[in-house]
Amino acid sequence: MIDWLISGGPVMIPLGLVSVVALAIILERLWVLRQKNYLEGSTITAVTRMIASREYSEAVDYCRRRSGPFPVLVAALVENRNAPYDEIKEILEDRGRHELRGLQRGLQALATITAGAPLLGLLGTVTGMIKIFTAVSTSGTGITERLASGIAEALITTEAGLIIAIPSLFIHAYLESRTVSILSDIEANMLDLLHLVRRPRPAREE
Repeated sequence: MIDWLISGGPVMIPLGLVSVVALAIILERLWVLRQKNYLEGSTITAVTRMIASREYSEAVDYCRRRSGPFPVLVAALVENRNAPYDEIKEILEDRGRHELRGLQRGLQALATITAGAPLLGLLGTVTGMIKIFTAVSTSGTGITERLASGIAEALITTEAGLIIAIPSLFIHAYLESRTVSILSDIEANMLDLLHLVRRPRPAREE
C-alpha cells in the first residue's frame, strides 16, 4: 500500500487529504442525519398535546430546551400564532431555510470533493505523461525505470481519484435524499400543528 501511494507521485498528497476530509464529512453526516435526531416521537406527542390544550407558554419552553429544526419551528409557530396565516407561513419558511443550512452542512464540500478528485487524478496523469516524454527525449540510462515510474504515476493517480469520487458521489446523493426526507417529515408535522394552532376556539372559551 505504501509503495502504491509513493508510486502515485506528489499528487497523491492532495488526493489523500481530500479523501480524509470526504470520509470525515460522510461519517459526521451519517451520524447526524438520523431520524430520531430531528423527529423524536416523544417530542411530537408532547408538543401536540400542549398545543391542543392551548398550553402555549409550556410548549415554547419545552421547545427551547431542545435543539434541532423541529423544536425551533414549533416555537416560532406558537410565538406567532396570532399573526395572519400568510405571515405565519412566511415566518416558518424563513426559519426553515435557516435550519436547512444546518442539515446540509458539509454536503457542498463533499460535492466539491466528488467533482475535484477526478481532476486531481487527471493532473497526476498529466505529470506522469510528462515523466514519460522526458524519459523518451533524454533516452539515457535508466530509461526503463523512468518510463515505468511515469506510467505508474499516470495510472495510480487516475485510479485514486476515481476511488475517492465514485463512492462520494453515491453517498452524497444518499445524504441529499436523507435531508429531503427529514424536511418533508418536518413539514408534514408542522402543517398538522399549524392547523391545530389556527383551529377556532370553542364557543365556551370565547
